[in-house]
Amino acid sequence: MKNRKLISAAMAVALATTLAACGGNTGGTDTNSNAPAGTLEVFLNMPAGSPQEGVMRELVSEFEEAENVDVSVTVGPSGYSEDMRVKIASNSLPDVFATHGWSVMRYSPYLLPLDDQPWVENVHPGLKDIVFDDEGHIYTLPLEYAISGLAMNFDVLDQAGVDPSSLDSWDGVEAAMAKVKEAGISPITSSAQENAGDVGNYIASGQFTESEQQRFADEEFDTGLWVERVAGKLETWTKAGYFNPDFVSAKQDDMARQLADGSAAFAFAFPFVLATANEYNPDANLGFMPIPGQEQNYLVGGEGVQSYGVAKDSDMQAEALAFLNHLAQPENAIRLVESMNAYSGLTTVNADLGSLQSSFDEWVTPGEYPTRPFFDRVYLPSGMWSTLVSTSDGIINGQLTAADAAEQMKQQYDTLKAE
Repeated sequence: MKNRKLISAAMAVALATTLAACGGNTGGTDTNSNAPAGTLEVFLNMPAGSPQEGVMRELVSEFEEAENVDVSVTVGPSGYSEDMRVKIASNSLPDVFATHGWSVMRYSPYLLPLDDQPWVENVHPGLKDIVFDDEGHIYTLPLEYAISGLAMNFDVLDQAGVDPSSLDSWDGVEAAMAKVKEAGISPITSSAQENAGDVGNYIASGQFTESEQQRFADEEFDTGLWVERVAGKLETWTKAGYFNPDFVSAKQDDMARQLADGSAAFAFAFPFVLATANEYNPDANLGFMPIPGQEQNYLVGGEGVQSYGVAKDSDMQAEALAFLNHLAQPENAIRLVESMNAYSGLTTVNADLGSLQSSFDEWVTPGEYPTRPFFDRVYLPSGMWSTLVSTSDGIINGQLTAADAAEQMKQQYDTLKAE
């Protein structure tokens, strides 16, 4: 199998949603540390109170009844990645936990290989270079194939006189943004707290040649290229007034509302933001398109947040594997992915993606556009995400120049490489 740094499809999805601690579970215990002996501990990375949490708890309850197994469910607090780092350091991993895009690159040393599980043969082909390591081992059940592009409200574009077919280059996209701004609408909606890093990541994922990507991965952080291809775009859009006025205070829910009510045209965001927007306005004409790339237009995606592995040192491996098989049953998996409006990571699951179905049918299903990895997941040292967030945020809120942001990225890159 190719070196993972050379693959054209990977993921991510350090999904940067802010998660809140959730009280209670199906068995009445809400923290792993308080779970009674003989209880299967499951650690989730999803917004507390979200539709997917509700579905997951239903699936857990059904598993408990069918298998006569007690399950303790915990929804990860804000900063799931950091919480997992603490659990790894303290050797207190839960039996089952969300791998959220990092099953191979971060968690594989702590996970049980799942090669012989019955659902493995049904893993979506687009994920096979992502969730299998170089030796052919798989460590996660990828229920979600997180894939998207440049999200948009087509009615807003029509109102501004923009032809969607013109959005096949950055010149076309930026001309469209200018028309939207002239119409009195925010060209881009984003959130300093929950989306700024995604904007930088989505753009970076397809702006470099293969050799340039490899240099970032193995040798050095090229500040000149970063300014030219990524940070410079954010700075240009900021100076043009293309971001939503409430960028600093907005949450992803606000982004969804702005796309829903037509007060914003574009977003660099996961499909669930569009799904949420459709909940606010079922008549909104929403979808996504490929992002203009350096060599070829592309989509961004890979192993989604709702992917689950089993701790290799778990005392309840049999129960944990049974739980994963329970989740992998098509009638169960479809409930979870449809609750998120997510594309399935298993070929046995054909979820109804509602109003987003046409975008998936047009841009994903034919397989004509490459799926690029989130840049930080493959081409930057582990730990760069927070710097990508802070520097993207700094540019958009006007506190950093593109050159300043690139220099901060390089300093953190060099520090992490040295470690």
